Amino acid sequence: MYSRSLGTHHLPGGMDSESRFVKVCFALNHAPKGNDEVENVTNFFHILQAVEQAKGLDQVGPNSYEYTMYTSCMNLDQGILYFNCYDDNRISAVDMHKENLDSSDLVTYDLFKKQEINFVN
Repeated sequence: MYSRSLGTHHLPGGMDSESRFVKVCFALNHAPKGNDEVENVTNFFHILQAVEQAKGLDQVGPNSYEYTMYTSCMNLDQGILYFNCYDDNRISAVDMHKENLDSSDLVTYDLFKKQEINFVN
């Protein structure tokens, strides 16, 4: 059973699929539209962070957990893919128009990097 042993099924803020879906729908319907691309992308990631699965919440086997590995969205008009990963929650972007889209070569990026902490002092 999904999210087994959590005891959160049908509770507000539960980690089961249905609860997470309802929460994100509510947030999307009530979040104000941003003034620019950066604000909208930032809001998108904040909304989805509210329903992501952290490691350790849903054990699927011995020392094996279901968790949100990455989150992504795309601006279809500009061809920009935005994403972040579990171990590096900084928002990164790939501008598809800066790649040769007619090429038959596979383009890859090193996505799963270690989290960087910005010390301010």
